[in-house]
Amino acid sequence: MVMSSPPERRNSPVVLVAVLITLMVGVLLIAVVGRVVSRGLTTVVPGTALAVGEDGPGARHRSDAVSPADIADNPLLSPGATLPTVDCALPAFGTGPDQLRAYYLAGIRCLDEAWRPTLRATGLPFTAPYLDVGDRPSAKCGFAPAEDEATAFYCSRDTTIYMPRTRLLRDAGPEPAYHLAILAHEYGHHVQSLSGILDDSTRLESGVDEAGALRLSRRTELQANCFAGLFLAAATGRAAITTALGDEALRSFADTSGTDTHGAPDTQARWATRGFEGRNTNACDTWTAPNAEVN
Repeated sequence: MVMSSPPERRNSPVVLVAVLITLMVGVLLIAVVGRVVSRGLTTVVPGTALAVGEDGPGARHRSDAVSPADIADNPLLSPGATLPTVDCALPAFGTGPDQLRAYYLAGIRCLDEAWRPTLRATGLPFTAPYLDVGDRPSAKCGFAPAEDEATAFYCSRDTTIYMPRTRLLRDAGPEPAYHLAILAHEYGHHVQSLSGILDDSTRLESGVDEAGALRLSRRTELQANCFAGLFLAAATGRAAITTALGDEALRSFADTSGTDTHGAPDTQARWATRGFEGRNTNACDTWTAPNAEVN
């Protein structure tokens, strides 16, 4: 993957994009945040630069073939479950190291409260993810993207959400809604790992051509958007996540650059909104959706 140098900061909408990279020894699920496309943010994905989870807590290592219908039949998606409403106790947002870490940790605790009962109710395991905010991340997936490649990412092998502080402040700025959206998106990848969706998608990906693999990447990323929308619906208008904050976080998914791995801007926004409005995990079945809905 090659990405242009980060554009300079200006008063413009934030671009929220997730980039997936296939690794030889593990998988990183990446969320890249930059500024608007007109200022030169471009992404080039060489070959089949795709990925989904591997060796996460929900990995089942089945010996039989996996199909998109099999993934759609995952107990998390069929028949589906609702997230309970949650009251997030978030501290005041600040850009200092301790302040930012405290904000993310509180956000993860609230995400835990929303997703723990949902996963357990469907018979799936639950473990909370770890958090790393260091500026020199070293993931057990075997590779950490450079600063100009990714702002935040999730590694399924060590179940860690990586939110490097300097990168996030450079690209997302001091807007708490964008940080919340990124965190919820990365947590969505953690949910995919816990449920076994990432493992199944990796196995499915191994048997398709480049075009098919890119489509699978989009299905994975758009589902993470949808899971983020589910959480925002469960938390918006309650406690620290005010209606204004939650709505702004949801809108941030529309301020995107289209990519082969993630889909067109309206597609990315539409799947986040599906989760927010559908309020049920079955609304996030990207796996049997027509190709036109994941472009």
